Amino acid sequence: MSENISSNVLFHFTKSMENLKSILKNGFYPRYCPEYTLDPLDQKAVSDGISPMRAAPLVCFCDLPLSLIRKHLAEYGHFGIGLSKEWGFKHGVTPVIYTHRGAQTFEPISHLVAEAEKSSDRTSRSDLMILAAYTKPYVGAAWRDNKVQPDVRFYDEREWRYVPVVGGGNSLFLSREDYADGAKRNALQEGFKTHDALSIHPDHIQYLVVPESADERNILDLAHFVKGLYEPDDAILVTTAIMTSDCIREDV
Repeated sequence: MSENISSNVLFHFTKSMENLKSILKNGFYPRYCPEYTLDPLDQKAVSDGISPMRAAPLVCFCDLPLSLIRKHLAEYGHFGIGLSKEWGFKHGVTPVIYTHRGAQTFEPISHLVAEAEKSSDRTSRSDLMILAAYTKPYVGAAWRDNKVQPDVRFYDEREWRYVPVVGGGNSLFLSREDYADGAKRNALQEGFKTHDALSIHPDHIQYLVVPESADERNILDLAHFVKGLYEPDDAILVTTAIMTSDCIREDV
């Protein structure tokens, strides 16, 4: 029998029970995430210790098996949901494209990304921006907690993501200045919530992860929420998927 090195489940982790409940109730919707790109100006931003030039709207997942998820928990949060890859395929979730400076793909992708914002052809512009939003360095700097985190091996995260298609010739990305405008950023994200949400059916939920608490409050809280959200048979199915992140860290 062959052993898979990737999971058949797409995981998404977050830092609060409120976020997890919102995902179960409303599905996922893209939120803007500042990321350093292949652009030399972003490399200068890293050196200067400032935020990335732009942010892309996206929802992130990983297909790491449970045995390799511990580091991911520490970075992204101990509340999570695991969904079948069939769900991901249905909604267009796909692995990101990793590259590095020595790769044959690096220069072509860099040139295409640089041309994306300047193209007058709306279809080509949209296609190039999508390509840019799905491309990440094999290793590089990340903007986390309002500071530069250097030498992150992004490839280890086995990231899959969903990026919406923005029509009308509008830019997919937000500039550093527009991202800092909370009102503008939130208004755009509300639009994604209305038009680009990824719904979740109970049948696709493989795991629900919460941190362990001494009185099992997290498990009981989530189980009670699930029972109020779904029909009885579906609620039973989903509650059997609940496990603790402590179990993952200690026993898997």
